[in-house]
Amino acid sequence: MGQDPLRDPPNAGTPMDARLRLSPSASILVMLVLVILLGWYSFPRHPLLLRDLPEQGGYDYFYFFATTRALEAGLEEVYLSDEMGRFSLELSQGRWEIRGNHPLPFYLLYRPLARLDFQTGYLVHLWLGLGLYAVGVVTLTRNLIREPRLAWAISALLTAGGLLLGPGVDNIWLGQIGHHLAFALAMTFVLGSSGRPAGAGFFLALAVLFKLYPALLALYYLRRGNWQTVAWMVGTLVILGLVSGLLWGFGHYANFLEWATRTGYRSVLSNQSLMGLLALLFGEDASPRLKVLNLLALGGVSAGLLAAGRRWGGDSRPRQALEFSAWVLASTILAPLSWAHHHLVLLLPLLAFAALAYEDPENRNFGFLGMGLVCLTWFLEGEVVTRDWIRTLHYQVCLWRIGLAMLSLIMGACLVGMARTAPREDSAPAT
Repeated sequence: MGQDPLRDPPNAGTPMDARLRLSPSASILVMLVLVILLGWYSFPRHPLLLRDLPEQGGYDYFYFFATTRALEAGLEEVYLSDEMGRFSLELSQGRWEIRGNHPLPFYLLYRPLARLDFQTGYLVHLWLGLGLYAVGVVTLTRNLIREPRLAWAISALLTAGGLLLGPGVDNIWLGQIGHHLAFALAMTFVLGSSGRPAGAGFFLALAVLFKLYPALLALYYLRRGNWQTVAWMVGTLVILGLVSGLLWGFGHYANFLEWATRTGYRSVLSNQSLMGLLALLFGEDASPRLKVLNLLALGGVSAGLLAAGRRWGGDSRPRQALEFSAWVLASTILAPLSWAHHHLVLLLPLLAFAALAYEDPENRNFGFLGMGLVCLTWFLEGEVVTRDWIRTLHYQVCLWRIGLAMLSLIMGACLVGMARTAPREDSAPAT
């Protein structure tokens, strides 16, 4: 007997648990909304709401600003000299004494901002980073999520997450470059996966200037046979290196190398890198041993990722994103320093897992699990907090290196996702 549409509800005969189950797109949006609401609750006095933010914040931005000013003023040594310390103290009116801590071409990017006063440059740097992050979010989301309305909704939520969650708030308060780094890596992936190696190499070069260790991604592109991206990256770095050397003097490169070799590993609790943990176990004064361990870890992890890529790598966008994200996480875990403000790059695995959950019914739950790991990490991390119980939680996360454990779990989940979505040898049709 047929169903009477006037008397029977539309879902008559459908099990109750199936009627209550959210669609994949709704589940993705609900998860993102929940973590953003938690982030908003964590910071009742958001830095952007502070009228005196330019006077109170921007400590890390001052590193970039003061070093560029010193180079423009003709200082011969900006990495180790007492002269740089005196210059920065005078520039900050006694607030901060700093030394340079980035390769010379990095400071080319800050020449326009260094011509402004500190407070104005800090605000321009902040809003430029937020704008670039939003562009990177939209571009990456539309690359991985095919349904336009869902892509725009996810983009809006992730842009809000970059403002409200711990890693984003840290970047705003400190004047750091986490938003810029996430943008550069998002554009690297999108352009590389779209067959535009010149653009991908240019943005990868920017990411390397920001944090050096994204240079590991060159191995990802070489494994895929995309040597053009690597060539464009190297070419961009060489050109910027020549320009900055001609502008400020090539002697700064020798000074930077001396600084890099003399700089030890830091065991401070908020450093959630593997090397930070090893520095805690062996002591910061064990620098030669730590450098050897760092090289061994880089070699071992790189070999493992290359083997995984050869076995499970593929050409679909979600599988490419999972492999790319595994390399991004390796560079984050194995770098000498891995602060919470670096971890906006988790945008990449988050969207890779979201694409997996949306497009692959067989791996939908696994995709949601990966998204949950990233969302939990973003909530647990952050140095600039105002609620006491959350500050205590964040301290315990740092103390027990839970951030490092979460980053490692997410990298492992990327590899498992690659394995789960790789074509099975026994799935070919019989002949």
